[in-house]
Amino acid sequence: MIYNRSLLIACCVSLTACAGHSPEAGPPIPLPGVSQDHVWFTGSSNIRNFTCSAREVFVSTEAAPEEFVRTKLDGVPAIRSAALEVPVRSLDCGIGLQNSHLFETLRASTHPSILFVLSDYAVESSGIVPRIRMNGALRIAGVERNVVFQGTILRDVNGCLMLVGEREMDVRDFGVAPPKRFLGLLRVRNTVTVHFAVAVRPLIDPLSIVTASLQSSNE
Repeated sequence: MIYNRSLLIACCVSLTACAGHSPEAGPPIPLPGVSQDHVWFTGSSNIRNFTCSAREVFVSTEAAPEEFVRTKLDGVPAIRSAALEVPVRSLDCGIGLQNSHLFETLRASTHPSILFVLSDYAVESSGIVPRIRMNGALRIAGVERNVVFQGTILRDVNGCLMLVGEREMDVRDFGVAPPKRFLGLLRVRNTVTVHFAVAVRPLIDPLSIVTASLQSSNE
């Protein structure tokens, strides 16, 4: 199969942009207030519910321009690798003392970051909006586990593709003991729900564009 070289390169370059409306990517569904990457988690204790948000989120994604067919079929940019990092001390629960307890619980002094590294993914694009299943390694407090995240690919009000989802997790799976304070009068529950809304903006290695073009020209 021979692809038009200029079309292939134009498609590759367009992967870095958060604008325009590709028909394969589903209808533009407004997501007000989502202008940057957000990661937060919600939980509860025997006293109240709480929300802790990350003030810093680092997302790295490398595009796979050679997988032109997959990009066309999925309706979203194909990627070769991806990772998400959240500095533990950037988590803010809105109460200073609770933040200190959280940092201690997550062993921030020795394990300063929460890290997810993608190993593989699958996109289901038969519905109104694409759904994605992501497998990868999640490291919390120095303990790494293989986990699966489910997400939906939507558009924000600026036309940027956003990956949005959530997952309930038991912190004990990562060797984290839920805090107990005031002689056990305050007890944090074992499970939290992790929420994320991050932009789909894979970076492209210029060499990979040339390689993909040469490979497709020879097919």
